[in-house]
Formats: sequence, C-alpha cells, structure tokens
Amino acid sequence: MFAVLAVRKVTQDNRGKRTAGVDGKTAKQGWQRIELANNLEVDGKALPLRRVEIPKPNGKLRPLGIPVIKDRAKQELVKGSIQPIYFALAEPNVYGFRPARSIHDVIEAIFNSIVNKPKYVLEADLTGFFNNIVPKAMTSK
Repeated sequence: MFAVLAVRKVTQDNRGKRTAGVDGKTAKQGWQRIELANNLEVDGKALPLRRVEIPKPNGKLRPLGIPVIKDRAKQELVKGSIQPIYFALAEPNVYGFRPARSIHDVIEAIFNSIVNKPKYVLEADLTGFFNNIVPKAMTSK
C-alpha cells in the first residue's frame, strides 16, 4: 500500500515526474507504475545522479542532482514511513520544512506569545552559512 502511494507521488503528483535520471526511464504508463510499485524495495543501493545545472536569479548556475525514478520512489517510501514518527516527536513550535505549516503559522505563534508581555524576537538569515564555515574552526583539539 505504501509503495503504491510512494510511486504515485513521484510519477503523478511531483512536478519532475517527466524528468528521467541517468537511466533515461520515467513511469508514464499505468503498467509501468504498477511494476515499479511491485518491485520497490528499500535496499540502500542507488544509481548515480544525473547532474544538470539550473540558472539562479543572480545569473549563476546551481548544480542539481536528479535520481532515477526508482530511487525517488524509494526515498518517498522511506519518507512516508519516518515522517509520521518525526512529527509525533517534534517540538510543537518547529515550523521549518514541515507540510501544512507556513510563515503565517510562525507569525501567528510569535504574535500569540508576545501579545501580553513583550519579548525579544531574533531573526537570522542562514543563506550560504555552510559555504562560509572555516573547516579548521570546526575541529576540536
């Protein structure tokens, strides 16, 4: 059942459903999707990524790795299995990268926490943070 949902998500719902990986395969036909779902096995082995570069707004290029359709379905299967557990254990005030949570939810939570008593609100922009870490500074003595 979960395999069928994972295959549907990557072959029908996803914007990149027609984008092939290094094997050149997609699953456009119903029989191809059924075959993919029946043979879907999380075995830890993945094919290499197809590397393409997409333009960024600043004119530079960003490398993008495209997995084969089978590997995308495996990733979705694992995500669908782990995500409910994570959400049950996650802090209620965590909003980043969570479905059904938006910037509007964050604004509402902040407003509700400061409406009666003023508090400090800190904002940070982490754009490019990991690109600028000096490796020597991260090593311990």
